[in-house]
Amino acid sequence: MPNLSNNQSSLDFKEEVRSHTDIVGLISESVALQPRSGGREYVGLCPFHDDHNPSMRVYPERQTFRCWSCSTGGDVFTFVTERESVTFPEAVEILARRANLEIPKFVSGRSPQQESSRARQFEVLQWAESLFQRTLLNSPEAEPARKYLHGRGIDEETMRKFRLGYHPSGWDWLIKQSQGKYPLQLLEDVCLIAKKDNGGYYDFFGHRIIFPIHNERGQAVSFSGRLLPGDERPSKYKNGSATPVFNKSRLLYALDLARDEIRNQDQAIVVEGYTDCIALHQHGIQNAVVTMGTALTDEQVTVLKRFARRVVLCFDGDDAGQDAASRSVERFLAQDVDLRILTPPNKLDPADFLESQGADAFRELSKNAPQAWDFRFQMAKRKHGTDTIDGRERVLTEMLNVLAQVPKLSTSVRESILIADLAHRTSVPEETVRGLLKEVRSTGPKRIHVENHAVTTGSFTEEVQRITRGQLSSRERVECDLLQIVLAAPEAIPIIEDAVSAAPMRNRILKGILRKCTQDAWANGEFTLSGLLDHMPDKDLKSLVVWLDEQASAKGLANKIRESGVDEEGCPQLLRQSIEALQKEEARHSSDYLSIQLSQSTDGQTRSDVATEDELLLQAAEFHRKRATKKSSF
Repeated sequence: MPNLSNNQSSLDFKEEVRSHTDIVGLISESVALQPRSGGREYVGLCPFHDDHNPSMRVYPERQTFRCWSCSTGGDVFTFVTERESVTFPEAVEILARRANLEIPKFVSGRSPQQESSRARQFEVLQWAESLFQRTLLNSPEAEPARKYLHGRGIDEETMRKFRLGYHPSGWDWLIKQSQGKYPLQLLEDVCLIAKKDNGGYYDFFGHRIIFPIHNERGQAVSFSGRLLPGDERPSKYKNGSATPVFNKSRLLYALDLARDEIRNQDQAIVVEGYTDCIALHQHGIQNAVVTMGTALTDEQVTVLKRFARRVVLCFDGDDAGQDAASRSVERFLAQDVDLRILTPPNKLDPADFLESQGADAFRELSKNAPQAWDFRFQMAKRKHGTDTIDGRERVLTEMLNVLAQVPKLSTSVRESILIADLAHRTSVPEETVRGLLKEVRSTGPKRIHVENHAVTTGSFTEEVQRITRGQLSSRERVECDLLQIVLAAPEAIPIIEDAVSAAPMRNRILKGILRKCTQDAWANGEFTLSGLLDHMPDKDLKSLVVWLDEQASAKGLANKIRESGVDEEGCPQLLRQSIEALQKEEARHSSDYLSIQLSQSTDGQTRSDVATEDELLLQAAEFHRKRATKKSSF
């Protein structure tokens, strides 16, 4: 291997790589070229567009190429960056490896020792991949694995294409196969074996079907092993850990096989499972890749975007699959990519749908897959509805919280489009939606409230401040007193719960806190202040609870309740007074309501109107009788 000085400039190294790369040989590895003009130029189908008449010309004397149809052209580095969808430094590294040149650290960021170690890791991974596949295809011990794969509709040609394999049972099968070839430490470094507690080693993928994982250039970088049906061990799938050559968050399974078709169709289909992906390829849908059991990452989105503008997420049709698709939406909102969500009907996974409906039906689903934003909105709409104010509130809250997850979106035209769309769908003014999103981004998720086609935030700050400053109505003062008793004597919660069923608390915040208290008491068998604070969804509400507790402590309510005695129903006298005060406020509220109803009566009443008025008059008379009785008893 030629040795290049570490002091060599990047320009010198680039020229060294260029001089060691024949452009005709490079392009011939992926494009069939025909010589013209005595070998002074070559022609072939351009790989960068849907070319049917050879329009690419390669000029060996100048070491350049050009497509006269799509105008893509350049040198060997251009061809690799376009063909592999990699950066220029990555192209230099790829071509240097192809030319068997030692790569300086200033190019790869790795020392010669690290480069040598990576080369050995790729070598042992390739050896293991070949061994696993030969075992699957030829070993009698692999018959159950072959039977399972055939049962999933995977034929031998596809097994070879995806280089599927099989690791026989036993804890040291691979270890024995590697003796005299590779050291155990190297096998451990690439997660083919693992250490026992006693310091020995065991095979990592024993008795599993093997799915090799390749990088974009088709090199094996790791494996995933699947248990055979009937194997009761935990973890149906076992995946290799991260290594110097394997970054799970960046790679996509089968991208090396799918990238040409992804580029040709300007569309990638992302599925959840290896067998789903393999089934799609076998049915002729060869632009499918897999996220390898994780949520789609930003790095994976960036990789896909280099090959195609449109990405179709096809997760399983069950609830778990739909949740996974929903969580992936945020990853794409700020990306310049057209994300669609494909949902197989009847909760089928893609492989089962293909088996029952065929490839054409799947293509039709893919073609008509809704945009991710619309999919996410429809999920929220199905959950909450938009026919009521409460439903619109909840839908708006959910969608604004989705947008708030993507800070990079705030300076893009795409956000303006999404805000306008959300405003139209929820019948809320666009400027109001924009202001709410800004507030959600600055203060965190919150509930949105819609009233009369306008929107106010669910922030409790102003109302909490009003309460803690003592700016209370007479009824709110009574409700605060009652809550302070709850905090001082939680054993009285059942009595208070009965009381408020007849005379409910009217302040929405105080009513909500009491509901949390009763829920906590019934769910846990007891009520605690710490438990209540844990369940408060808003920092202002937590602050109000602490204030109420401080007020109860300052008044010495716990001692006063114990010292006040109990009435014949077992209710503490101090609590009874608060309950009666609340009932009095409720009666006053009812009286005011009756007065309003009576004042709205008119002379032109029907018989039913007269009957209603008589009922109201009787209710009013009963109220004033009870009120007079109360006054006389004080």
